[in-house]
Amino acid sequence: MADSSKPNLLRSWKDISAHLGCDVRTCHRWEANLGMPVHRAEGGGGKSPVFAYRDELDAWFRETFKSSRPNGNGAREGMPAKPRLAWVLGIGAVAVLAGGFVLYREIGVRRQPAGFEIDGPVLIVKDKHGRELWRFDTKVDNLEIDAYYRANFQVINKDEGNLLPIIGMWDIDADGDREVLFALRRQSDQTGEGRLYCFDRKGVKRWEFLAGGPLVCGGRVFSPDYRLAGFVVRDHDGDGRLEIVTEAFHAPDWPCQLAVLDCEGRKIGDYRHAGYLREIVYHDIDGDGREELIVVGVNNEYRGGAVAVFDPRDVRGGSPQTGEFACAGIGPGSELYYVTTPYTDVSAANAHYVCGFNNVDITESKWIRATTAEGLIMDFGFDLECLQVGFGHGYRVLHDEGVREGRIASVLDDAYKQMVMAGVRYWNGSAFVAEPTPVKRPTS
Repeated sequence: MADSSKPNLLRSWKDISAHLGCDVRTCHRWEANLGMPVHRAEGGGGKSPVFAYRDELDAWFRETFKSSRPNGNGAREGMPAKPRLAWVLGIGAVAVLAGGFVLYREIGVRRQPAGFEIDGPVLIVKDKHGRELWRFDTKVDNLEIDAYYRANFQVINKDEGNLLPIIGMWDIDADGDREVLFALRRQSDQTGEGRLYCFDRKGVKRWEFLAGGPLVCGGRVFSPDYRLAGFVVRDHDGDGRLEIVTEAFHAPDWPCQLAVLDCEGRKIGDYRHAGYLREIVYHDIDGDGREELIVVGVNNEYRGGAVAVFDPRDVRGGSPQTGEFACAGIGPGSELYYVTTPYTDVSAANAHYVCGFNNVDITESKWIRATTAEGLIMDFGFDLECLQVGFGHGYRVLHDEGVREGRIASVLDDAYKQMVMAGVRYWNGSAFVAEPTPVKRPTS
């Protein structure tokens, strides 16, 4: 087994060969012929820098050379590297000569999902060499195109409105094999978009999650149709298995669902929000050694931005709302903090009904930075106090256009910033207040 005191990441062929106790050329052959798990930068060619993970290499080595195990430095005890390779390939040659059809997996190599292609309605999953592993026919004739899925693969897309991933490949259950998470998205017509599929490495569907559900808010009945905007994965409880956090929007109205699933697809958290939620970030803001989940978006009742902070192990209830935005059967939210920001004249002048956040980052100075779609930048401390307001280029352009056309009378100066900061409100568990405060829970 790998030495847990050493970093898991190996950054070069030299490091990889040292870990396995062989020369670099042998490593090259093992990657080419036996599927040894070596990674390259996305889109890189054969000469791109490589990296590998000790645990993946050790698992591959144990499976490929089952008659032995790695020793303390990762090398196999007993047979030298080159005779081992000849022995394994020799068995394959004998099988072929005998009329057997030998596949990589039949000599112990477990090919893992690493890439994909969208071909019409079909998801094609491939290994790291671009070889097809399996297919899934969605039977959706207007499935989003390959380029769209690639732009939203594995990580948050900062170039396209900070959209969450809609496809990704991780070992979510810590069994050594990667699963594929795949959200259904259409080019048009949002019906049927609320499904998240989980497949194992062989393409067997392990589970399926349907987002949303019926909701009654202010006496109005909303249909159960939701579109799954995306998801993130994280180990919330330290057990080595990944939880999945999904965001789903009502199609086509304002209710939003933030759900938490375990690695088996069971829903273990469900929070409803009156307005779309957008980007998610994790950070330990209270210094207790556990990360909090921070999500930003818009609150349609108050028409401004919203920042919600959760213990990711306890996500439930709903945002604090009144009147037509209060939903029946939804209890108080489990937020640690809940903050709203004001609707601005720039949004009004551009006929934007709401002025919500679509981006959140943790700065090097340990501030929470949230940015609206128009480019208004707001920085918060880890106690969620608003520390400063800034104007992005887009916000200045929209403001200047509004002034020239007589739709805006304000000036982007310090007084404007103070006006925005004065409009920030904090939910204390029973009311919105101007002073920064966490959400207070009733004592039992």
